[in-house]
Amino acid sequence: MSPETKDRVINITLGAAAVFFTALAFTSSIFGGKEGENQRYWIVAGVTSSAIAVYVGNSERVRLSAYRDRMKQLATQAEMNYENLVANLAPNAAQAAVIADRTLPSAERDVRRGRLDQSIAVGVSEIAEGTRGVFYSWDSTTRLFKLVSQWPASAIPEVDSGEPAYPALELIAKDGMVLVRGNTASPFNRTAPSVPDERVAVVQVKVNKAVIGILAMDGKMPSAAPSSGFTPRDVRELLLYADLLAAALGAD
Repeated sequence: MSPETKDRVINITLGAAAVFFTALAFTSSIFGGKEGENQRYWIVAGVTSSAIAVYVGNSERVRLSAYRDRMKQLATQAEMNYENLVANLAPNAAQAAVIADRTLPSAERDVRRGRLDQSIAVGVSEIAEGTRGVFYSWDSTTRLFKLVSQWPASAIPEVDSGEPAYPALELIAKDGMVLVRGNTASPFNRTAPSVPDERVAVVQVKVNKAVIGILAMDGKMPSAAPSSGFTPRDVRELLLYADLLAAALGAD
C-alpha cells in the first residue's frame, strides 16, 4: 500500500468514526434523559461515545499538525537544495576555461571573450522577468566604464566620471560593494526626463585580484517586486554569473 493510499484510508476511517460516535453520543443523550430501566446504560453509552469522538477529533488534529510540520520541513529542504544547486554551479577556473574555449573555436582571445560576455549578459537577463543584463569594463586611469555586452539592447555605451552615477559605480568596482535599488532610475539608460520606476543591481567583476568591470541587471520595477527591487536570490545569482565570468577570463 502506497503512503498516499494509507493516508487516504486513515482519513476516511477517522472521519467515519467521528461521525458515528458523535451521532451515538447525541442519540444516547436523548434516551439517557428519559427515565427507565435502561437510562443508566444510555448515559454510560453517551459519555463513552463523547469521549471517543473527542479522541478521534484530537487524533485528526495531531495528524494535521504533523502533516503541516512535514510540509514546512520539505519546503525548507527544497530551499536548501536550491541554494546548494546554485552554489555547486559555480565552476572552477579549469571548467570555465573549457567553456571559454568551446564557446567559439577561435585563436583570437577577444572573440572568445566577446561570445562568453554575451552569454553571461543573456543569462543575467533571465534572472528575473523583464530584466536586462549588462557588462561594463572599467579603467581606473581614465575613470571610464565602457559597455562590453548587453541583452537586450539600449544600454548607454559608457559612463564617465561626469555622470551622477559614476561615484557609486566606482565604489562598487573598487571596494566590491553590492548595489541593489528599487524605484530608481537606471544609470545605464539615458532617457529624459529620468523616471524613478526601475530596479538596479550591480556587482564587481574581479579577475586575479584586478578589477576589470561591473556586471549589472536593470529593468522596469514591477508591482510584485520587493521594495529593494530584486530579491536576495536574484542578487546571489548575479554574483554567481560575475564569478563565472571572472573565472573564465582569468583562465585565459
